[in-house]
Amino acid sequence: MPHPAPVVVSRRTFVTAAAGLTGLAAVGGCALPAVVDRPDPLVPVLDAALRDSRELAAADATHGERVGALRRIAEARRVHAVSLGELTDLPDSGQTPPDAAQVTPICPPVDEVRERLRADAALAAVVAAEVDGARAEIAGAVSAACTAAAEVVLA
Repeated sequence: MPHPAPVVVSRRTFVTAAAGLTGLAAVGGCALPAVVDRPDPLVPVLDAALRDSRELAAADATHGERVGALRRIAEARRVHAVSLGELTDLPDSGQTPPDAAQVTPICPPVDEVRERLRADAALAAVVAAEVDGARAEIAGAVSAACTAAAEVVLA
């Protein structure tokens, strides 16, 4: 049934109203919060690099002739941790990290280090395939370095 009093809308009024509604929709879409429900896939790779840099630097005479190699790997893992830290989106938990001076790191046996490095390399390779850009590049480099350390340096 037709409306008894038709509403007259000029073309200019219609275009202005449509542009205004489109602008409101665009502004509303830009104001949506970023998706943060998924953790950053680089965090486990960063955690492993921090662990290795701390523990492998504690290599001592019980590791025999491998002390120098373990300490060089520790330094490489420290560089990995710094590079990953620059690219990782860490959630602000509001907690302060435990004091490193309170925990004395212990370097595991060489066989365990080799297995850890292989696992770290596999994890970094998976992460490199999941992310893109510089994050993928550093994850791939970490994977390659861990593989080289496990298969060449500690062979």
